[in-house]
Amino acid sequence: MDAAPEGATREDRFQECDDDDRFVVVGARYRYDGSSREALRHYREAARADGWRPRALAGGGTSPGCFTKSVGGTTAYLVVEGPDDRLLHVEIVADRANSQWC
Repeated sequence: MDAAPEGATREDRFQECDDDDRFVVVGARYRYDGSSREALRHYREAARADGWRPRALAGGGTSPGCFTKSVGGTTAYLVVEGPDDRLLHVEIVADRANSQWC
């Protein structure tokens, strides 16, 4: 998540743990004037370099902006959204219930 696209400025970082539903989330928001296509291209390259894979869809193909990786025995999801109103949202979500987050 620290590998933001060129020209992006971090607005904030967050992390939370939901004890009831037992999932964790870490993320960041970036001020970004580029396009969603440029952001996705950047994160596809950065994600692959770190062992993340595009999430496969049941009918074939992959989900844009969604990557998966096994972390600590569970599937984690790296999700890239935006930029909407110049705000790019990047987060990693994981739980022990094997939920599908994107």
